[in-house]
Amino acid sequence: MKKVKDIRKRQRTGYSLAIIITAAVFLEAISAIQYFYSRSEIAGQARELAQIRLQNANLILDEAMNAVEAAVDNVTGFVTDNLTHPEKMHKITTGVVNTNNNISECGVLFRPDFFKGKPGAFSPATFRKPDGELICVDHGSDDFDYYQRQWYRDVVNSGNPLWTDPYFSNTDGRLICTYSRPFRDRDGKIAGVIFADISMDWLQSIVEEGASNYDNSFSVILNARGIAVIDTRGGDIPDGFFDVRDRMVSLESGEQEIEYSDTLSYAFFAPLGSHGWSMAIVCPENEIFGAFNRLTFVLAVLMLTGLLILALIVWRAIINLNKLHKVEDANKRMENELSIAHSIQMGIVPKTFPPFPERNDIDIYASMTPAWDVGGDFYDFYLDGDRLWFCIADVSGKGVPAALVMAITVSHFRTDARLYDSPEEVVTALNDGMAGSNAQNMFVTMFVGMLDLMDGRFLYCNAGHNAPVVASAEGKAFLPVDANLPIGLIEGFGYRYSDSYLNEGGMLFLYTDGLTEAENPDKELFGEEKMLEILDWTSSPEENIRKMTEAVAEHAGEARQSDDLTMLAIRFNGNLHKSLTIENRKEELAAIPEFVDSLELAPEVSNKVCLALDEIVTNVVLYAYEKPGTGKIKIDALLSPDKLVLRVTDSGKAFDPTDTADPDISLPGEERPIGGLGIFLVRKLMDEVRYRRQKGKNVLRIIKNLK
Repeated sequence: MKKVKDIRKRQRTGYSLAIIITAAVFLEAISAIQYFYSRSEIAGQARELAQIRLQNANLILDEAMNAVEAAVDNVTGFVTDNLTHPEKMHKITTGVVNTNNNISECGVLFRPDFFKGKPGAFSPATFRKPDGELICVDHGSDDFDYYQRQWYRDVVNSGNPLWTDPYFSNTDGRLICTYSRPFRDRDGKIAGVIFADISMDWLQSIVEEGASNYDNSFSVILNARGIAVIDTRGGDIPDGFFDVRDRMVSLESGEQEIEYSDTLSYAFFAPLGSHGWSMAIVCPENEIFGAFNRLTFVLAVLMLTGLLILALIVWRAIINLNKLHKVEDANKRMENELSIAHSIQMGIVPKTFPPFPERNDIDIYASMTPAWDVGGDFYDFYLDGDRLWFCIADVSGKGVPAALVMAITVSHFRTDARLYDSPEEVVTALNDGMAGSNAQNMFVTMFVGMLDLMDGRFLYCNAGHNAPVVASAEGKAFLPVDANLPIGLIEGFGYRYSDSYLNEGGMLFLYTDGLTEAENPDKELFGEEKMLEILDWTSSPEENIRKMTEAVAEHAGEARQSDDLTMLAIRFNGNLHKSLTIENRKEELAAIPEFVDSLELAPEVSNKVCLALDEIVTNVVLYAYEKPGTGKIKIDALLSPDKLVLRVTDSGKAFDPTDTADPDISLPGEERPIGGLGIFLVRKLMDEVRYRRQKGKNVLRIIKNLK
């Protein structure tokens, strides 16, 4: 009897050890996966943060320097027109500084002895004091020997505009860059140089901000010769940093490991502006992963503690029946957590129908039924003015992993759809973002579409998903789709888009394979044929989805489904849409009032719309095309009860009229900068003005609220 007890005791001990060892191996595996995934995520976040700071610096610098170039280029004509009136030069330079906040000083450096009766150098200039006061000076009379300066000689000798590297101003000691361009007299001879100084204090702050990610990180800006012009270390740049100098001088974008003072660091770099500069942000590895490594140590201690506790629980469970109660409690907690996860997941997708009750041009309904407590299917849609973005997708796998990927993909879709103008760009961004960090090799089949509510045309990109069905008075048919790969498989894959039209009253029905592959107890599929049989374009989207759901439930019976079931139906009811196409001739402007009258607007609204369209189309006629009659201008109008959306499209030169500041109408007419009043007027007349460049065309959209 004692031997039997000893055997049973050894068996219990063996079971206990086996359970503990298995648990230890399992926890180690989870810990390793979590460690490498988290480390990759942290590195990605550091990279993304550095790239964002580099992009911001690039955009800000380019915008500021382009503004200075434009200001100097625009004023050159005024200078050459007034070469016989030197007394007007201060007025010209003052106007440049007064209307351009980025410019700290502007001056005209005439060739020595250019003006008869004015011996020596003549250099009228205007600079802005720190308190904002504008001061007029003549550098030609204060021993400022500008025609001996290297930058002046370089501009005169080359005959081309030039930027200097940052240097400290002789006027007020601030860090500045100078943009200079030559101007010529009536004989074509260079008469002098116009210059404008831009303060670089803000660039220093951007560089310091880029180095603020970690305590010992730093930022450096190199010029085209590889010389550091701005840095956050006061010139004390480690030698190891210059391992990336050649790549920066070549204006590459990327990252590189460097080492200095026995410290491994990451250098993130990118071109800065369009003048040959490059900026780098250097972050020490031990600071990027410092908090993570400390957390990993704490988690390891906690895991070891948990393992010891688990051993005690297992040991006690072998000698009593309390384990059963513990398992039951654990199951209840899991069920509760899955229930919460299900509620969270269902809250991610739109579930209020009708989603746009104020509109009668579209009718939308959708449903999502996970096969498990949580699933990987999803749908989404949102309105962007006269465009309806929508998608449906199916994540590979089931349960919590699929649900997590689903949540991430929905978030990226809502972000990317607002950044790009076509579905294939959205799908490409989603694919590159997922494929770059897809350690679990999961993928997503997805259909992304964009419906133009002006005329029913819609663009779409299908990434390995089931082809939607188009149902209308002409019949029911699957939408032709390209054989693009699912999202997440290959980074950099070239997705293609297609386009089609949804006729008035037509319906687009999207679904996941949980519909056609639903099985009954005999393993028979629901199938596409039965789906097409039930689909009825004369019924509402809600009625179609309700009938389809009932049919699937009847077909499946008691059989448990292994895949999620998601459906999205969109009906395009059409709207009061009118269009006008004219040639780029001034004579064609006469058609605008008649077109506006056809919209039957209230008189005060009609007058404002007519005036705004006349201003916009006049600008296109005058500036978009090289010659009159060489291009078309199309005006589309979409009228709903609460707003009027107008879209003006031309294929002329790219130009964003909204990218200008409102003019200061309080200034006298002769002191105002040329241009800007037209778009200012349009902004005042309309409630919203938006521009985009799309596939070689200028598209300006204006909106007037009617309520």
